[in-house]
Amino acid sequence: MPRDIREVLGELEDDVNGVLLAPAADVRAQGRRRALRRRAAAAGAALSLVAVVTAGALVTRQPPEEESPAVANPAISLPVTICAVPVDLTLPNAPGEVTIRVVDDERAETVAEDFRTRGFVASGWTAINPLPDDTVAVIRYGPAGVGEAVLVQAYLIGQAETVFVPDQADNTVELMLGPAFHQLGTPTEVNQSLAAIGPDGLPHRC
Repeated sequence: MPRDIREVLGELEDDVNGVLLAPAADVRAQGRRRALRRRAAAAGAALSLVAVVTAGALVTRQPPEEESPAVANPAISLPVTICAVPVDLTLPNAPGEVTIRVVDDERAETVAEDFRTRGFVASGWTAINPLPDDTVAVIRYGPAGVGEAVLVQAYLIGQAETVFVPDQADNTVELMLGPAFHQLGTPTEVNQSLAAIGPDGLPHRC
């Protein structure tokens, strides 16, 4: 039975944190946690500053009684992302439930075969990917393929860039290989990568 991806990733995070990691992986994990804490602290400080400034403005900038009340500015409309289908946050039960289209000019079929060996439904698509030299891969997915994209990202050890495609209706994951791609992760690296993504790191935007 499919499970909510947030629950599964949370459990994996707890399990992996209880295992002694290799030194390099441990350093990377600690670095990520420190970066998240710094960003959270910065965001909290910024919100506190906004609250103080706003409160001060309310106290010190009251208009004199003879002045007419200021007219409030109209609300600014922010763009809303509309998805072709509802976002699916269930993690696939097995790789066999994930369909991947591997895109590359030379390695597409070879990497697709690597995924098939690991149980995925994968096909190769020959095309030139104009990606920067330091790019490992780019994962493209739609709202129905969030869990699938997370699993594929784990096999890239979290090194792939992700592109969310709101108007994609199916759950196929397109994997564009970059010049810096070398190989898929080992089972241990995959589990560590899933734990590093965590329940709050889901790559979706609607």
